[in-house]
Amino acid sequence: MNTIFDGNLRVLDISMGWAGPLVGQMFAEMGADVVKVEDTHHFDWWRGSLSMAPPEMQPIERAAVFNTANRGKRGVTLDLASARGIEILKRLIEVSDILVENFSPGVMVRLGLGYDSVSAINPRLIMISMPSFGSDGPECNARGYGNTVEAMAGVTGLTGYHDGDGQRYTLSNALGDPVGGLHGVFALMVALRERVRTGRGQLIELAQVESLIPFVADAMLDYQFTGKVPATRGNRHRDHAPHGIYRCAGDDNWIAIACETDDQWRRLASALSVERLADDPRFNSESARKANEDALDAELSRALAPLSADDCGTRLRDAGVLVAPVNPAAAVIADPQIQSREYFVAIDRAVVGTHLYPGAVARLPDTPLRADAPAPLLGEHNRQVFGEILGMSDDDIAELERTGVIGSSPRQHRVAK
Repeated sequence: MNTIFDGNLRVLDISMGWAGPLVGQMFAEMGADVVKVEDTHHFDWWRGSLSMAPPEMQPIERAAVFNTANRGKRGVTLDLASARGIEILKRLIEVSDILVENFSPGVMVRLGLGYDSVSAINPRLIMISMPSFGSDGPECNARGYGNTVEAMAGVTGLTGYHDGDGQRYTLSNALGDPVGGLHGVFALMVALRERVRTGRGQLIELAQVESLIPFVADAMLDYQFTGKVPATRGNRHRDHAPHGIYRCAGDDNWIAIACETDDQWRRLASALSVERLADDPRFNSESARKANEDALDAELSRALAPLSADDCGTRLRDAGVLVAPVNPAAAVIADPQIQSREYFVAIDRAVVGTHLYPGAVARLPDTPLRADAPAPLLGEHNRQVFGEILGMSDDDIAELERTGVIGSSPRQHRVAK
């Protein structure tokens, strides 16, 4: 089966967390040879902590987030605090097409791996740096994570209940990461195309906070035109009503409804047998519904309360109303629409066994994406990568293991000799 790259592109992934590793994961899905580099002491922090379980349980191999974001990669270890580790990494850079890193600004330069240095080794190398806030400016040295990037980008400032006490909420644990990762893949594909024209690589800088700001463009424009700071809306829409999450019969069953036109509102009222609401002067136009949204939500909640979520969804879908169930994880996996498209893929991985993982989203029939390979164990492919790519002998690799430059177990758990 052909893939987009068929192993003819090598990506060196020295990033951690989600944003950078997602870039590597998506290139692995496209058939690139993605080599993930970690250290046996400073391994990818998305693996979790060694204190999460006894050593014999191999806790750093059980993190679902790591095992998802690093599928399809080959994993090696290198001690980047040692001259030998840096030397070997530079040899890998020499034979790679892309280098992905998301360290804080200045770290790569201190390691002797700034773009000037790596491009001198390999002029065709495309390097992408993904700092949280950029490489310059007053906040450039601040460390960031998904929720802090989300906050600085203005997303958190808009997230809160419309009738709340002003308390803000994070929209997710790390929204900035996948958004940054997707932008990173796009930028690298453009740079690869440019390399075809020029024969040279280039440095891409992608500040994660800047990739997330367009999510709140509506609020930014609103402020510029009105001079007023936009208020939080909770689940409500700026213009449309009803628009929100409504409870149905049962302990914790909810549906999401969005009405964009008067016609949709009338069809909703008919489907739920509350035609009287469609003619109520408080609700018979979009502007009236928005002005009386509290009363509208109260009436709609009473109409939905005795009905099951499935019944509500069927009625409203058949009526042409925008509706969807609020699915917990189990319901997403069991959803007949998702199952019929075989989106989830079963992957067997050492230590954790076989589980369902999200599949590749885009479908390319001629060069399909591959999302069915497991994430690597720590240092799993040391011998394979260093032997095949760098031509090291078994004795060379054994010496690297003996001196601690590479390894396949966390350094803290090694027995002193």
